[in-house]
Amino acid sequence: MKARGFTLIESLVALVVLSVGLLGAAATLLGSLAAHAESLRRAVALELVRDVANRIRTNPSGRAAYDTDGTEAGVDCAVSACDALALAATDREHFVVAARAAFPLADTLAAIRFEPAIGRAAPDRYEITLRFRAWSQPDVMDDVALTVLAHAPVAGA
Repeated sequence: MKARGFTLIESLVALVVLSVGLLGAAATLLGSLAAHAESLRRAVALELVRDVANRIRTNPSGRAAYDTDGTEAGVDCAVSACDALALAATDREHFVVAARAAFPLADTLAAIRFEPAIGRAAPDRYEITLRFRAWSQPDVMDDVALTVLAHAPVAGA
């Protein structure tokens, strides 16, 4: 009489082939999760940079006060009235604090560099940079940068 079914060896070989396939799928899933986490971090960084760019655009009288080389601390504009320079210092401080909260490692850098316009037709230039350590590769620094060109306010306009 002929036996039907699979032998033990055939079942073990099929199990090994299936295990290798599942391990490959798991590795792909883990890689995609790491890439997703990294893209979320970059999206947060981009949103912080875009937020400070919008703050610069809405306060053109603040100009040089947005430069992070300045040491002047911001005032709480919700409590007291702010002039353009105090608002710029508050916006700058908000950017730095929000960046450190989103990227808590000590080597996170949030910087705004201001280059004033040279001549009447040239715009002011702001370089907004947020540099942070990559999550998936701890030895790599990732950065998001944005350049904003803004015309200085014109008297009487």
